[in-house]
Amino acid sequence: MVWILICALLIVLIFLLVRLIIYLLKPERRLAIAQKRGTFYLLDYRNVRMNFLLTYRGHLFEGEKYATGDKVDHISIWMKDPYSTKLSDEEVESINQSIQSKYPVAKIEWRKNIK
Repeated sequence: MVWILICALLIVLIFLLVRLIIYLLKPERRLAIAQKRGTFYLLDYRNVRMNFLLTYRGHLFEGEKYATGDKVDHISIWMKDPYSTKLSDEEVESINQSIQSKYPVAKIEWRKNIK
């Protein structure tokens, strides 16, 4: 009877440990932490047809990818909260360079006036 209780406790402990690791490595959680800290983080899935999210200095941006085949050739970016503070040209260029490093052939277009 004691062995069954020990095995059940061990299984529950392993289950909780796995759930904790999955929670800590969740990309959406990492994006929220980066936004609170004001750092850069790009949340992009491998699927070229899915939008990406990025945070830069506490601002949250969403980008829509337009692909022909497996290559992304056009990206449209906008702020999730357009009424937050404006960005300087250097900050916009820094975001563009970060996205260009992941998608070198893509043309980046900003939808709303962020400057």
